[in-house]
Amino acid sequence: MSITTVRIGSEADIVRVRQVAATLTRAFGLEKFAHTRAVTACLELARNALQYAGGGRIAFGAVEGRNHLMLTVSVRDQGPGIKDVERLLSGRAVHGTDGGLGGRGMGLGLRGVKRLAQEFDLVTGPEGTKIDIAFAAPNSPGTLAETVEAATDALMKLGKADPAAELAQQNQQLAEALAERELLINEVHHRTGNNLALILGLIQMSRRSAKEPETGRILAELEGRVHAVAKVHEELQKADNVDRLLIIPFLKKVASHGREAFSSEAQDIDIHVEGDDIWLHSAAAVDIGLIVGELITNAFKHAFAGRTSGRIAVSFRHEENPEKGDDHTAFCLIVADNGHGLPEDAGRPERSNSLGWRMIRAMTARHDGTIETDGSNGFRTVIHLGHGIAAD
Repeated sequence: MSITTVRIGSEADIVRVRQVAATLTRAFGLEKFAHTRAVTACLELARNALQYAGGGRIAFGAVEGRNHLMLTVSVRDQGPGIKDVERLLSGRAVHGTDGGLGGRGMGLGLRGVKRLAQEFDLVTGPEGTKIDIAFAAPNSPGTLAETVEAATDALMKLGKADPAAELAQQNQQLAEALAERELLINEVHHRTGNNLALILGLIQMSRRSAKEPETGRILAELEGRVHAVAKVHEELQKADNVDRLLIIPFLKKVASHGREAFSSEAQDIDIHVEGDDIWLHSAAAVDIGLIVGELITNAFKHAFAGRTSGRIAVSFRHEENPEKGDDHTAFCLIVADNGHGLPEDAGRPERSNSLGWRMIRAMTARHDGTIETDGSNGFRTVIHLGHGIAAD
């Protein structure tokens, strides 16, 4: 059963689509989260039609589903069609192979809409594209005819509404949506923290009860890796901005945990951390914490055999490349020990195929970094990282 149609020819029409979609989802009794999903999907399809096909139209309707009513949305355009639809929807599209619509363009939007809607159907060709989606309305206030009538009345009131009042209502809804989103995110972070703590507890219990030294060593290494991630999560929760982290205090906690995990009564290893107080993106902080954890683990395993004491120094500093200018400022991470070092005929450890060094190489490469090692006087690892890791 048809309800209304909106022509899409300009940005002003996108605003109208949002108003109509929001009004209809409320009339159909969609709860806040479902309401947001439906409005987001409608806006994405409308913008795609305008951007890639020069315009089109979006029709809203209703049908009776198996157990509840369905709000239907149909978007049609007369554009050139979409190439490689299956690749786009599966996420396998490659830049430059889909007429400019993949990668960060239409592919991401269409995949998102497909996930948001309960039903999704797409037909495309040289004469245009038609996309049909639908959203379940389990809390609809009445029968199909009654709900459509209520939705039509709501649309009529929308047409007569004061623009200022409509804007105020939209702002209020946005504020409520943001508050609800913050609560959901906080709940997710809380559960993530609990899960990480549980995993750490299980690893620690297993390590303490391990009978074979090799098993205990492997579990200690695993504990260090999980602990680094857990500490990043904990620090981000304390920070005002959850997308950045002050690196030196964080590395001190990683080092402290490494010392607690590997030191013993027979061997006391001191770990000193220094450097510049720099705010890094959280993803970069996670990787650097894991790198430092791996290098500290390697030092405990290999550097101090037969010794009762030793020292590991960790440094993270800002450095500049004067030849390339301020845009190429970068950072230097150094982890060095005063242990046995490497024999002259030893291979280059940074090329090792061990899990730890593979992780270090992968995380360094992720941030445009390079690795240098020196085993002539103790063992020293120097990692230069690109400027993109900084949050400021």
